[in-house]
Amino acid sequence: MHELMNIDIGHLISDQDQAGFISRADFNNFAAKYGQGFEEFQAPLRDKKSPITLSLGEASAITGIKELAQKLREKYDNILLLGIGGSALGAKAVLQFLHGPFYNLEKHGNPRMFILDNLDPVLVTKALGVVDITRTALIYTSKSGSTPETAAQFIFYYNKYKEAGGRLEDIVIICDPGDNGINHIARQLGCHLLHIPRDLPGRYSVLSSVGFLPAEITGIDSARLLAGAAAAHQSIIDTPLEQNAIFALGTCLYELAMKGKSIHVLFNYSSLLFEFGLWFVQLWAESLGKKLSLDGQVVHAGTTPLASLGATDQHSILQLFKEGPADKVLGFVTINSLPIDVTLPEAFPAEKEYSYFTGHTMGEQLAIEQMATEMSLVGAGRPCYRLTLRDISPEVLGALLYFYEALVVYTAKLWHINPFDQPGVEEGKNITYALMGRQDYSQRRPDYEQAVAQFKQQGVRLKLS
Repeated sequence: MHELMNIDIGHLISDQDQAGFISRADFNNFAAKYGQGFEEFQAPLRDKKSPITLSLGEASAITGIKELAQKLREKYDNILLLGIGGSALGAKAVLQFLHGPFYNLEKHGNPRMFILDNLDPVLVTKALGVVDITRTALIYTSKSGSTPETAAQFIFYYNKYKEAGGRLEDIVIICDPGDNGINHIARQLGCHLLHIPRDLPGRYSVLSSVGFLPAEITGIDSARLLAGAAAAHQSIIDTPLEQNAIFALGTCLYELAMKGKSIHVLFNYSSLLFEFGLWFVQLWAESLGKKLSLDGQVVHAGTTPLASLGATDQHSILQLFKEGPADKVLGFVTINSLPIDVTLPEAFPAEKEYSYFTGHTMGEQLAIEQMATEMSLVGAGRPCYRLTLRDISPEVLGALLYFYEALVVYTAKLWHINPFDQPGVEEGKNITYALMGRQDYSQRRPDYEQAVAQFKQQGVRLKLS
């Protein structure tokens, strides 16, 4: 298996025109129906004018990121990375896929990495109990620089760090370039300042300093991540329409959405892919869940993403997938070559429930269970696709991340929506700014306070004693 990954869409298609699948005739007509639109999607990628291609230009920043990572590695035992949404999920996906879930417990000579992506005061406080703040570096990631949750975290940890005598010049701030508060603070502190490309939205920013710096600190070569993304990019723009994975999968998912498949499940068959699943959920939901089309029509576009973990979720949500509402399309992500496997020795030979394991491996069992689950779902009329990764490597992960970014952008074109904004998130932010007393939102505060009081009055509270 020389390619970085391959995609099997055969079980999204039915030769018998089975309800809930794409008919063979419809699939064969995709090129005539959607080919021009796909070429229009490819053009800005080919010309490096799409926002997602800004990541490919980050190669020039990698040398400086490597130098900064080396300095932090030499000075500190711990890193506290403060971020939320795209400022955290991508880094988490990279670290877990390439280091596994126990990185902070292993002995490897690199700093432990704690990524705090919530405002929960219990989380924020308890983090101080597991690190020596004097041996800890702070990375504050906020694309806009005004994200209220991460700003509050930074204020708290900055003061703790300063009180402990921390070196303020070693703080790292990652944000948009601009004349705003976060850039003013960085220059005031004289700390490290890394800029995200201005037109690269946060949820697409993993292949930039947002993901590259934590990767490099923990010993991952970010140039290899970017090389995988570049390979995926080249394949997407060069592969003919009839064999193009983005075209085939994206068009199938759109057509299935039109048939009522309103939930897109990504069933990841490795614990190394758990955080990738959460990254996918944000990318898919925030990019495709839109009320308005590009021409202002109310469309309520998008499908609901859901991440599941195999084999774990075979024992929780699989029952619903197979016998519940037929409103889902399921994508399986598997890894072809694992660096290690576990062969099971003979034990309890007299017991039929145990004796059959002898000589088999856990990797073999996981692969069989994945295929059995997929076959069972397809047999029950649930359309499925499968994406197989070559191995666990930075190149494969970089390709996987870029593939799903491109898939989202192409799918958005079919929906005729903007995949790079998130207007539905703004109202909650505005209410928060006003009620927390942000000066430039003070005029809105009375209206919001009145709305909050009215909202609470409408509640129906029930007690459990």
